[in-house]
Amino acid sequence: MAKYMTQKMSSGVLQATTYYRKQSSHPSHAESGAFTIAAKTSYAATHGIAAANVEVGTYKSDQGVPAGGNTQEI
Repeated sequence: MAKYMTQKMSSGVLQATTYYRKQSSHPSHAESGAFTIAAKTSYAATHGIAAANVEVGTYKSDQGVPAGGNTQEI
C-alpha cells in the first residue's frame, strides 16, 4: 500500500483543506519541506489570500489517502 504525506491548511473562516502526496519510503526534510510549501502555496492561491495568512497544520507521514472533508492531492 502506498504511503502519503498529509497536512491540513486553513485560514480564519475559510474551509480547511487536507493536502496529500505520495512519499518516498523515508521522506527527507527537503521532501517534507517542499510538500509543506506546495500545500501552503496551493491553499493561498485557491482562496486568493497571502501565504502569510495560511495556518499550517501538523505534518504527518506514512498515512493512507485522507478520507472525508475537503482533500486535495498535490
